[in-house]
Amino acid sequence: MKTKLLFAFLISLCILLPAVSSAQVIAAGLYHSIAVCSDNTARSWGYNIFGQLGDGTTTSTLIPVQVNSLTNIISVKCGYKHSLFVKNDGTVWACGDNFYGQLGDSTVIQRNTPVQVHLLTDIIAVAGGDGHSIFLKNDGTVWACGDNANGELGDGTTTIRHTPVHVNGTTAITAVAGGYEHSIFLKNDSTVWACGFNQYGQLGNGSTTGSLTPVQVNLLSGIVAVAGGYGFSLFLKNDGTVWACGRNNYGQLGDGTNIDRHTPVQVNPLTGITAVACGRDQSLFVMNNGSAWACGDNTYGQLGDGTTTGTLTPVQVNSLTNITTVASGVGAYHSLFLKNDNTLWACGYNTYGQLGDGTNIDKWTPVQVTGLCTVLTGTAEQQWENGFQIYPNPSCGKFSVEMKRMVKQPQHNISIYDVIGEKVFEQKIVSDKTEINLSEKPSGIYFVQIENPNFIESKKLIVAK
Repeated sequence: MKTKLLFAFLISLCILLPAVSSAQVIAAGLYHSIAVCSDNTARSWGYNIFGQLGDGTTTSTLIPVQVNSLTNIISVKCGYKHSLFVKNDGTVWACGDNFYGQLGDSTVIQRNTPVQVHLLTDIIAVAGGDGHSIFLKNDGTVWACGDNANGELGDGTTTIRHTPVHVNGTTAITAVAGGYEHSIFLKNDSTVWACGFNQYGQLGNGSTTGSLTPVQVNLLSGIVAVAGGYGFSLFLKNDGTVWACGRNNYGQLGDGTNIDRHTPVQVNPLTGITAVACGRDQSLFVMNNGSAWACGDNTYGQLGDGTTTGTLTPVQVNSLTNITTVASGVGAYHSLFLKNDNTLWACGYNTYGQLGDGTNIDKWTPVQVTGLCTVLTGTAEQQWENGFQIYPNPSCGKFSVEMKRMVKQPQHNISIYDVIGEKVFEQKIVSDKTEINLSEKPSGIYFVQIENPNFIESKKLIVAK
């Protein structure tokens, strides 16, 4: 009986936690980039004419500068020309272009320093589209504001919203993504839903008809992460495969063709993928061996393979190992790669200094972002005041559990459960950091629980081989 009750408790947490805990600590906009530092402040660089760097100016910069007035940041995302920051108190702050009200502060005034998004609390994840913003609450509901010309806010209208409105029918959502005038939502049953513009089939429902409210993406199950690009969408399954739909003129869907797809097709020949990201017309993938792969447009070297030749199937990014997280943006022609030593690397278009290497010269292979703080661990669970983190997550089965700001007690216990509530691992905690090996277990979703007589907390773990 106790196991069944505990399992019910763990399943209920699905609506409280992001599906994949990349923690969104690096982000890219059209021509700018942002990283969250280990001290939970943020640095930004690149194009700044709309104030999207949040440093109180509209001066672009070739090297990172500090985002003004914000501390305790745990997550960041970019839209085309705006930036979104989640604090550890569940509030969201935004800066940059606000023409459509995408900053959610009830105005259309651009902001050079972050302002608080109105009416929102308990936010655990955010996403930026071209002119809209998406917010996931810890109760599994989704809210959105900004441009809504094609129904990307999912509220059943085409009305622009200057403050967040509830996305129709969204409950038990665990992850969100923004694309070019479309939005993507992952539910705790591993199904995917989408709304907005659909000219290229990016909603994945077998049509090219847009939708003002979320519709289910066809033929997908077992999805653990989603990403949106300029007219296309990516979906990571719990078996480590990736699926894609929508615009494919540059081969960004990675299926060996340049044919648009109205329902998801598999990205070939990738397996063992643990993270995905979309750029303007390129797709990025992290493999469980720490290598990075990319496909699609390569005009500016954004695929990082040392050439400017595009590809219809993924190629390996040159000279990089131990990659944990990747990022790009809906309109971005550049790509970001975070290593497990917390250094950040970038390649592609660099006219505005968005690569952060102190130059404005395009780079065809990744260069290190210079003058940057130590970046917050990009594969950890969200950093709350107490509790623990697990990383890397997703993993190939080998990962660490690290206690956060807790007194070591012998009675602390780690238990891990599969999705049917069976305990697959148990161990006492004897130090702040515990190494665990589940590599013999199948790929899928697991729940890691820390418990003592006065404390219980669980987090979701993705094993993708």
